[in-house]
Amino acid sequence: MKLSVIGLGKLGLCTAAYLASRGFKVAGYDINETLTDQLRNGFNPIEEPDLDELLITAKPNLTICNNLHEAVIDSDTTLIIVPTPSRDDGFFSNDYVKDVLCSVGTALSEKTSYHVVDVVSTVMPGSCEQEFIPMLETSARKSCGTDFGFVYNPEFIALGTVIKDFSRPDMVLIGASDERAAETVAKIYGQACLNSPPIYTMSLTNAEIGKLALNCFVTMKISFANELARICEKTPGADVDAVTSAIGQDTRIGNKYLTGGMGFGGPCFPRDNIALSAFANSIGHDPRLSPATQQVNQQVVDVLEEKIKANVSPGARITLLGMAYKSGSPIIEASQSMELANRLLERRYRLTVSDPTALVNVQRVLGERVCYEEDVYCACEGANAVVLLAPWPQYRRIDWAKADRQVSKGTLLLDCWRMAPESELNNFHCHALGKGSRK
Repeated sequence: MKLSVIGLGKLGLCTAAYLASRGFKVAGYDINETLTDQLRNGFNPIEEPDLDELLITAKPNLTICNNLHEAVIDSDTTLIIVPTPSRDDGFFSNDYVKDVLCSVGTALSEKTSYHVVDVVSTVMPGSCEQEFIPMLETSARKSCGTDFGFVYNPEFIALGTVIKDFSRPDMVLIGASDERAAETVAKIYGQACLNSPPIYTMSLTNAEIGKLALNCFVTMKISFANELARICEKTPGADVDAVTSAIGQDTRIGNKYLTGGMGFGGPCFPRDNIALSAFANSIGHDPRLSPATQQVNQQVVDVLEEKIKANVSPGARITLLGMAYKSGSPIIEASQSMELANRLLERRYRLTVSDPTALVNVQRVLGERVCYEEDVYCACEGANAVVLLAPWPQYRRIDWAKADRQVSKGTLLLDCWRMAPESELNNFHCHALGKGSRK
């Protein structure tokens, strides 16, 4: 089976490379000519674990095309993986998807064989049936379900583990216009995946809602853990980790995403919550859980800001450890750490920031307003407060005795993930979020 992948960004390139590595003939296309030129010249512009090695394996089967028409004509199934940025009203914009579909439809008008169009990009409920299929039928002058098939097939991956998540998904979600289209995409995953995941086939609308629902449920779980952390923190002798590790053993709950910490951020979770609320409002339903999830997530930053204000005066030096929206990624989009940094700068604190991979991205945003330090111990030196924001493996290996020697007596340490050994610290005044005071 020949595939085409339109959109070679963080997700699209990983998808194209992985499918090519599994034996599919893949034609990739992106409107960004700089990116495609780099790929043709053997340079990988996307930072994602294992992608460099995967591109080498994929090379015999992966072609970077000069135009979209060429990619579609020479394939049986087209995967569309382009941005759907959020609008001011919370809905996702379909503009990029529709631009691609217009060109895909033109290519389909020249084909005589059955072709499947698979939209992977996250879209609002109703988009496929109300916008995408009518547009394709008009531009292709063909009938969906007869001359071509249409599928909405969102992926459930996380930046930093895209390839692992794609190769061994918990499940595959396929919304399809017809049975043949569904079977075609199911066959692709059957060959591509290493773990024979369950495949759920449903209507296009159900798949659109399902994508948002899954992400919003995960964020609700994260916010529950963080609200529980606030409760434990105000209860003498309580420890959120003891509580969540126990309740997570119940199969009705599970322990994934059930750790009190910095909350959620990044390019998907926050906007999916907002989008689901916006959609609910648009159909006359007043949503409660999604807005509450967002509110609890915002309170994580509020709590940190208030603790710093209560203990350290403006003008003091604050060190922030971990600026990406999560460990394992250089992405700072919708990062709680970046939100905290901006708030502290507004209050005239002097900041030193550190992160294993995200400093280049941070510098593009914060510029010369902060100091940058890769070495954790240098970052701590002379700080009036240190905030441990991300549970990077590197931070779990910090020599705290050494870090303790870099600061003065009474320096505040806000430990969002309860990683520092409080009893071994002499100079740091440690406050572990989610743990109540000792009785």
